[in-house]
Amino acid sequence: MQIREATPDDLGPVTEICDASGRTRWTSEMIASGNDRIVLVAVAQGEIVGVAKTHHHPVPGGSSPAGHYLGGVVVAPEFRRQGIGSALTRGRLDWIWSYASAAYYFTNENNTASIRMHEALSFRPIARFPEIRGVTADDGRSDLILFGTHR
Repeated sequence: MQIREATPDDLGPVTEICDASGRTRWTSEMIASGNDRIVLVAVAQGEIVGVAKTHHHPVPGGSSPAGHYLGGVVVAPEFRRQGIGSALTRGRLDWIWSYASAAYYFTNENNTASIRMHEALSFRPIARFPEIRGVTADDGRSDLILFGTHR
């Protein structure tokens, strides 16, 4: 498996992964890396099987700190539970470590697969909120857990 930076040509395969996963389609803007963020894809057997991004929030937002955040990660259903999400997350963290000594991520309190994966990568819970940076979980019926880690 190869982890590499996404290109505009990756939009078609990323759209297919989102559709197969029942997730909202990513746009060309969402797969574009920039000076303050990176988007990575996982390639296995010659095809894109996963995608993941980061976000940089230069100022605190409510109770959440300023900094680099892991954003969405989507892995094709037939390739899940094979370490692809972890590989994409390690790649994003490697990129973040070249800019900062802390990284953050948040998820729905019921997303146990994501929580376990990130805890295995040294993320620890910081706080629980009904909303983080304009995002709610389950239409406000669940909390979001904010996690952090340090290099």
